[in-house]
Amino acid sequence: MKYWHINTCSFNNKIHMMKRNLCYIGLGNDIIDYQQRMNKNNTTPHQFNNFLRNASINDIILLYHNGEGYIAYGKYTGKIIEPKLGNDLAPDWNITEIQKHIQVDSWKTIENPSMTYVLRKTLIELKNIDKIHNIINED
Repeated sequence: MKYWHINTCSFNNKIHMMKRNLCYIGLGNDIIDYQQRMNKNNTTPHQFNNFLRNASINDIILLYHNGEGYIAYGKYTGKIIEPKLGNDLAPDWNITEIQKHIQVDSWKTIENPSMTYVLRKTLIELKNIDKIHNIINED
């Protein structure tokens, strides 16, 4: 089992993600921006592709909110959604944003959000298992 960090990016996206048992990643403002990001290292398209290559069903995803810390976690279901309709799109992003939504089984709220193992990247694998277990109290 692996552990992943994903950032909510904004308050409205956080609320939207929590209600829908999803986490959102924006891959580019449009196809031109996406292609430019693909020409750079470690941008969100590369982070997402790394997730696709290395994540497995039941991996744990920790949901991070800026300034608050890790607020929830859930198990990856293996399902990735490409939203098409206005209601399904992340509320704080431009309608042209290329989005992928990663589904979790359900979000389990972390009662005391932790900033212990904070990374600024959008989507990345977490490696320090001891710190993670302290955050989510999983056995």
